[in-house]
Amino acid sequence: MNKNFWGRLKNDKIYTEDEKRLINSIADAISEIKKAREYFEMFKEPHLIDYAIYLEEAAKARYTYLLNEAKDKEIKIQYKYLIDEYNAV
Repeated sequence: MNKNFWGRLKNDKIYTEDEKRLINSIADAISEIKKAREYFEMFKEPHLIDYAIYLEEAAKARYTYLLNEAKDKEIKIQYKYLIDEYNAV
């Protein structure tokens, strides 16, 4: 996600530092998934396509793990972060 996201989250008093790190890690995992999909679209060689698929699967596994961690800790993200991210695109 963009730097503005982390800047706003960092200053938010609602979340603890651990919660902020977890939310930021989830945002990073989403960015990794997007980047892996971009690689997949760019690459032409079979080995590089396999690499892009591997990157996406690893990022998805990390994302799923982090979401489960957030769910177990009952962390919920404020809508204001989600809405601003969609408006940025």
